[in-house]
Amino acid sequence: MVIVVLHYPALTEGVDELRTQKQQSVPFFEAIPGLIDKTWAMNESTGRGISVYHFEDRASADAWFNSERQREFRRVNGATLDFYDVGAVAVAAPLRRSVE
Repeated sequence: MVIVVLHYPALTEGVDELRTQKQQSVPFFEAIPGLIDKTWAMNESTGRGISVYHFEDRASADAWFNSERQREFRRVNGATLDFYDVGAVAVAAPLRRSVE
């Protein structure tokens, strides 16, 4: 398993707006091969956002982050990536529900 953290300028003015926007895109992300879960977050005081992806393997993560959609997102937003190999997981199965 691998976790990827995508860092970028915040895409909305606040967490409530982020939640409303991103809940609509959950079905799209559920269809990405090898993606276990994705979390969107932002720091309202710094104006930074992150997306945290949990993939089954590095090959699945590489396939997504080498897609034209992701390369263009990073180019337009000045986004950066960090990859982390997973050493342990506290929850064995994804919750598969949105934060309310």
